[in-house]
Amino acid sequence: MEASVPWYRRLGPGLITAAVVLGPGSVVSASRAGAEAGYGLVWMLAASCLFMATFTSMAARVGCALPTSFLQYLAEHYGRPLAAVTGMSAFLVAAGFQFGNNIGVAVAMQGLVPGVPAVAWPIVFTVLSFALMMTAQNVYQLLERAMRAFVGIMLFAFILNLFFTGINPVGLVKGLVPSRFGEGQFIIATATLGTTFSAVAAFYQSYLVQAKGWKPETVRYAIQDAWIGIGLLGTLSLVITMGAAESLYGKGGTFTDAAQLAEQLRGVLGNAAVVVFSLGLGAAAFSSFIANALIGGTLLADGFGLDPRMEKNPTRLCAGAALLIGCGVAVTTLSTGLGGTTSVLVAQTSTLVASPLCALLLLFLANKRGLMGPLKNNWLSNLVGVAGLALVLYLAFQTLGKVWASLSAL
Repeated sequence: MEASVPWYRRLGPGLITAAVVLGPGSVVSASRAGAEAGYGLVWMLAASCLFMATFTSMAARVGCALPTSFLQYLAEHYGRPLAAVTGMSAFLVAAGFQFGNNIGVAVAMQGLVPGVPAVAWPIVFTVLSFALMMTAQNVYQLLERAMRAFVGIMLFAFILNLFFTGINPVGLVKGLVPSRFGEGQFIIATATLGTTFSAVAAFYQSYLVQAKGWKPETVRYAIQDAWIGIGLLGTLSLVITMGAAESLYGKGGTFTDAAQLAEQLRGVLGNAAVVVFSLGLGAAAFSSFIANALIGGTLLADGFGLDPRMEKNPTRLCAGAALLIGCGVAVTTLSTGLGGTTSVLVAQTSTLVASPLCALLLLFLANKRGLMGPLKNNWLSNLVGVAGLALVLYLAFQTLGKVWASLSAL
């Protein structure tokens, strides 16, 4: 039956993962890379996508091979505490970064529907997401269909944005060649890596392929889906980078968030370009709403031995908690200017545990011959995987420095 379905109709888990990763933070990072380095960091984006695709494909194979969910398997073979720590840290990451999704939606809707208070949009989208998640009979099917729509909107908006900016093919080809970082580019390169290569999102791919119903005999579809999904993530990030390189590189000025980016685009390209960009930003932010919350909710429920299936109340309620936490902090920040720093600090601290742990566990199980059989990692997957783990540990070290600096400033 699967073989008779066109490849594009089988896509699902990879698209969901791509849509989760390409949130407001990724849009801003890709834009900053283009605005501050032109095409000079395209090679870093390509490397980040290679690591993400390798780990996502790895998780897809693990999901097909596992007789149970990932954290249930860990609890049965290595103890409940390990599963609980993994689930709790992943939930805190999801809840913390849900704040960013809410801010992204607020900024995008301000560009599309000016005049409505920004603080209203996180509430509207959170209530809508919560209602859809709690009432849908098949949450996975809802997620898959929604992500297809949102990825389509992002492709349309960001590619259309290139008609305002133009592209430089020669600069793009040169940007694919690794080069030394220019002044101030190291931080942007690190941000590009950190927002494109998400070990927690890759880890969740094992749950998505199980929700899709793929087994060892259909693993080729899971692998194909993972690479195509992350390929789309890379394409979207590249298009955003090119647009920023053509419109903002060399123009002076800096920005650190989506609101500042939109205003700079307005000054350079006019209102029409801002509306198109806001459409893509809104799709990027809202596509992460339910999916990001479900990552935290699923892993938290599974980590503590509750039913991790998306249709079951433990997962829905835990995911709902992530939605509400993100909305509450966003509303407080937009209303008073307080709370945002704390949310980011919690998310960064949780990432110190969640990202290295998820990457390490994926590598470990993907090499477990008794579990994986012929689906076990080959030498190339292990080579790229070990390099990816080293980068995750490096990012955790960098995050530790940020957390320490933030705590010292309190």
